Amino acid sequence: MTIAISIGIFLSIILFVEGAYYCYHQYVNPQTRTLKRRLRGGSGKPQDLQKADATAGILRQRKMSDLPWLQDLLVSMTNLGGLEKLLQQANSQMSIGVFFLLSGVLGGGGLVIAVLKDYGLGPALGLGLLGLSLPWLYIKRKRKRRFKEFERQLPEALDLMARALRAGHAFSVGMKMIGDEFPDPIGPEFNRTVEEISFGIDVPQAMDNLNGRVISTDLKFFVTALVVQRETGGNLAEIIEAISRLIRQRFELLGRVKALSAEGRMSGIILFAMPIVMAGVLWVLNEPYVRILIEDEIGRIMALGAGLLMIVGAYVMKNMCDIKV
Repeated sequence: MTIAISIGIFLSIILFVEGAYYCYHQYVNPQTRTLKRRLRGGSGKPQDLQKADATAGILRQRKMSDLPWLQDLLVSMTNLGGLEKLLQQANSQMSIGVFFLLSGVLGGGGLVIAVLKDYGLGPALGLGLLGLSLPWLYIKRKRKRRFKEFERQLPEALDLMARALRAGHAFSVGMKMIGDEFPDPIGPEFNRTVEEISFGIDVPQAMDNLNGRVISTDLKFFVTALVVQRETGGNLAEIIEAISRLIRQRFELLGRVKALSAEGRMSGIILFAMPIVMAGVLWVLNEPYVRILIEDEIGRIMALGAGLLMIVGAYVMKNMCDIKV
């Protein structure tokens, strides 16, 4: 109990310090006030303006956190490119600093709950790791849903581009029409590609950048066909229409496969969820009966073995029902 109170006091102090610093940085900091005055058109001291202009750089700085010490720490870490790319692919407005702070708060909350309930060291670490991984799982799920939505919009976007090419418009104009007419995710991604082309990047390189931002097999077909067409020639409108038709046929086949494998997927979900649901029900009805799996050493071994077997079974059933099309 003393440990839980100590952890709670420590987290409360951290949150208080962070809130106080945010208020200072947002309302009291002289640099922020000077910047707001300059944005309003006010005049500041000439020496201050000259100093600000002298320190301003022309290179874009990576903004990972509003806290200077956390910003310096994250910038010094060279292996955060994957996480930064993950947040961009999920179109998340969360910065890397907020991501780490949220993970730490949730992980600490899981530890506090486990200590208050007196679950023991193993369950406490498990809850802490679960809370620590929740933001990462959320971003991964958000990215996956965004990619699926991109693939759903892609055939209609390609049809619009093909009609624009047949009407005599240039390829960049067709890309711009997709960016203006379609919502997120395909609209902003194509708009970004058009901006890269306008700034002087070659079309194959800009399309390769788009292919790197969005993980999609259908998009790879489109980019590969476009690069080959630019090197060998051909009717681009017919090629795009053929790709759109192929994508629609693949979606139709995928729908049939999902319908045929629905029984197996539902069986896997029920078999995986049934032990968890029954354990929760027994915990509510007769808590001492279930606490043996936590307090007793043999019970913890049995619970761990059952969890590992459930994970292996879920993995096997998922691969059996996940038919690639």
